[in-house]
Amino acid sequence: MNNNYAFINAINLCLNGKKALPQEQKADVHEMLALSKKQSLANIVYCGLKKDGSHSAEELFALGEYAELCTFQYLRQEQELLRLCSALKEQKIRFVLLKGSRMRAFYPSPELRSSCDIDILTDAADETIYALMQSLGYKEEKSDGMTLNFAIPPLVTVEMHRFLFDDRLSFHGYFASVWDRVVPAEDGSSECFLTEEDFYLYMIAHLVKHFTLYGCGMRPLLDLYVYEREAGELCNFAAAEQKLEELELLYFTQQMRQLLQKWFEEGKLSEQDEELTDYLMNSGIYGTESTIKANKFRQSASVRGAKLRVLLRNVFPPLRIMRPLYPRLLRCPVFLPVAWVIRLLRLLFKDKKKSRKTHAIMRSVDGAYISQVSDIMKRLHLQ
Repeated sequence: MNNNYAFINAINLCLNGKKALPQEQKADVHEMLALSKKQSLANIVYCGLKKDGSHSAEELFALGEYAELCTFQYLRQEQELLRLCSALKEQKIRFVLLKGSRMRAFYPSPELRSSCDIDILTDAADETIYALMQSLGYKEEKSDGMTLNFAIPPLVTVEMHRFLFDDRLSFHGYFASVWDRVVPAEDGSSECFLTEEDFYLYMIAHLVKHFTLYGCGMRPLLDLYVYEREAGELCNFAAAEQKLEELELLYFTQQMRQLLQKWFEEGKLSEQDEELTDYLMNSGIYGTESTIKANKFRQSASVRGAKLRVLLRNVFPPLRIMRPLYPRLLRCPVFLPVAWVIRLLRLLFKDKKKSRKTHAIMRSVDGAYISQVSDIMKRLHLQ
């Protein structure tokens, strides 16, 4: 837990100029670098350790170099974002910027809020988006059914979101109608904005999505902390909390606020707080194999039942996963059973490596860790 405390203290130093959690020794810079990479928070941690003053320039050199690379990626993304927005406006394609592209404005310095991708919501037809991105020199990446993914290696990846959440999540219906509530740009262009309340709700819902399906790192929690502190009168938090209660997300939000208060102000964690902190720190920015596995298996009554459910899901995925793999399903979803048969035959006779990997994952299930993660979800009213 000492490394976790040192990491959180470094973030606190950057944002608030102080440490709150007990820390007897100065931070291990090698550990801070590893955690910074895992959590995608190098700039903010480097900023905090420089403010701490306990490390020499030589000790911080490797972390500083990596932070410079992250800053360069941020600048490259910003440059590309301007080009993308200009092209979308020129072709009158309606779009909304999501996540870091908008959240950066609330941080003390924009580069402190790193982004792995440029996230954009659009209601344009897939063919229109493919044509636009190809004209801009982007390479098509594998899509996941919810997004169309593109890249200009090595530093720029773009996720064009078809919609915000799929039907695995109880709140997907509210966000499915988000286009009815967007605010048009004042300049009359095709850019639109989420209302501040919807932006706040989306931030929390996205946190819950990662938390319950894959594992969630520190960055979405920092977004919540920074936004609540800096948004001020921009956001009607009373109205947002009422909607959070309707979406059954208010209790979770309150628990996250309390944890952030303990990290950055009170400086004292209970045993359950430490368990939750460990889960967040171990998850990394997108979840790890162990957290993803635990979240896949935890909803079944038994490990055996969970294994059967995961096996069936891998052999017969839902339509939203099958569509990118079999593009004809975009126009003819009725042929999903045929696509399942084709997929099964490929798994049996061609993709044997993938089949072995699925079986290996199921054999390596840690029942104790699944129970631990399940307990965390129950405490946060996320079961």
